[in-house]
Amino acid sequence: MIHLPINSIAWSVGATTLYTFSFRSWRTYRRTRNPLAQMYSLISLTFGTGLFFFGVPGLLTLDTHVLLYAYFAADFFVQVTMQVGVWMLWFLGLRNSIFLRYLYLLTVPFSLVLLTWEVLTSRVSVSQSPYLIVYADKPPVLILKSIIYVAVAIPIGYFLLRQVPKQVTWRAKLKSLTSGMIFIAVCLVATTNNIFDKGSDTPGSARTVLIVFIIFLLAQLPRGRKVQHT
Repeated sequence: MIHLPINSIAWSVGATTLYTFSFRSWRTYRRTRNPLAQMYSLISLTFGTGLFFFGVPGLLTLDTHVLLYAYFAADFFVQVTMQVGVWMLWFLGLRNSIFLRYLYLLTVPFSLVLLTWEVLTSRVSVSQSPYLIVYADKPPVLILKSIIYVAVAIPIGYFLLRQVPKQVTWRAKLKSLTSGMIFIAVCLVATTNNIFDKGSDTPGSARTVLIVFIIFLLAQLPRGRKVQHT
């Protein structure tokens, strides 16, 4: 029996889930021209690509040099996701008070400094017991990651939750509520992971993430329509 790192499996399933969601959001945007659907599609695509580099290379090789470059690629796409998140944040709650380019003058250099520091200091190893790909970031990198997660994801979640009472249909209310809670929950989990587990996965967190992504993926599968008999 072939054993595979549990976190590589979890992130690979996560990539599949987000690619699926990105495609569905893109189809919604094509139909409705809703800017939020476009943002959901793009943010899912970039985050899904980050999860792809976190997950798939670990299923194919345990060469730490390859895994290290895959890790840098993964975090690059995570930071691209943060910049798409800045666009969403601006659209949801800040477009009447600040130009988007001014936000990017702050966040893009922040991400570049973070990524540069990570490339210079971070390491990847393979743990056999438990069987995990272990990502080792230095405290300054973990702090910078936590800052941008909190600064972008928490406000997005807040503005999405504020939209719930304004929605007309229960489906729209549920979508805004779920989306807002997901942004906040993912941010809190990632930040907690940086504080207590030094940014790396544990068997428990990997299994939890795997279950969540499987549920999310199943929820997106097409449902058969009932046939009405005449």
